[in-house]
Amino acid sequence: MNRHAGDARDGDSSESDHVGQHAHPQPLAHHPLGGDPFTTLATMRLPVGTRTLLGMSDGFFSLETVPRFLGTPDNPTALHDDLVASGISPARMPIGCFLWPGEKNVLIDAGYGPRIGGSGAMIGGQLPAHLRHFGFSFDDIDVVALSHLHADHTGWIADQHGEPLFRNAQVVLGRADWDYFVVSDRLKASAAHVRQALVTMAEQGRVTLVDEDVTIAPGVRLVGGPGHTPGHSLYVLEADGDRAILFGDAIYCPAQLTDTDWAASSDVDPVAAKRTREAYLRELDQNGGLAVGCHFPGLRAGRVLSGAWQSERGQQ
Repeated sequence: MNRHAGDARDGDSSESDHVGQHAHPQPLAHHPLGGDPFTTLATMRLPVGTRTLLGMSDGFFSLETVPRFLGTPDNPTALHDDLVASGISPARMPIGCFLWPGEKNVLIDAGYGPRIGGSGAMIGGQLPAHLRHFGFSFDDIDVVALSHLHADHTGWIADQHGEPLFRNAQVVLGRADWDYFVVSDRLKASAAHVRQALVTMAEQGRVTLVDEDVTIAPGVRLVGGPGHTPGHSLYVLEADGDRAILFGDAIYCPAQLTDTDWAASSDVDPVAAKRTREAYLRELDQNGGLAVGCHFPGLRAGRVLSGAWQSERGQQ
């Protein structure tokens, strides 16, 4: 792990509400899914040992315009159809972010931000309100740990002018994603402000690029899971002999844990992505632990028991 040292405590805590509902557009304010419990309003408190993982959604990702987003060659609409069959219609997923409070407050993934994408297929903006609900602000975050650099995981990194919004935080991510998206400038034009903020933070010594599995904060370990993107990372949270694995987008839905042939159209390397799914299915089956992904319906966590998925929602 190579760390660029820098003073991460240069913010004035008296201005901790600088990221507030009045500072940004609120595309969810009048949207029919703005009050949706499966996506936009999804939150959870998940006990991990004596600590608690907080899950919260920044908005929603609708599959209605991209029904073939995740499935198999024989059943390309598998996820869309599975969601509808389970009563989540129109088919949609949350945009999950997770907070691990403690000696260092670690936010894992940063949502989509207050914007609309894909002709309304993806809308964010809810993260600040959820953080306030749990008693936190952006200025309380010490580490922003990114699973990867897709837009629905980095949206609150910057304001619309490219200014970093986490004034006291170190950003951690896989080096291969930095090289692929930032150095090679593969971020879409709509995410140019995020790239600008990341470069600014790197110049300030506030970006940590990781080449191998490593502990990044007390109870938080980054582990590699390439395939969805070149440097995609998973995060293992541990406390008192218990643990939870946060999949990012290595696994979009619980069905992928038991049917690893289900693949997302956004996987950069489908072969490596399947290898990652298979590896963590074996690991969970053998060693146990809770598991949740950023897009699991309702942010429901669960366990893999003898090859089957058992949901454990946690507390709202």
